[in-house]
Amino acid sequence: MTTSATDPAAAELAQRRRRARHTATVVAVVAVLVYVGFILTGVLGR
Repeated sequence: MTTSATDPAAAELAQRRRRARHTATVVAVVAVLVYVGFILTGVLGR
């Protein structure tokens, strides 16, 4: 038995991967913002 692009399990897997990629991107952006915030805090002397 083979799986095709129209297979519900394959479609669900693709959607889960898309959501995981989105979550990873959001986490990465937040991490970069925190990192930049610490750098700016040190530079501005607050």
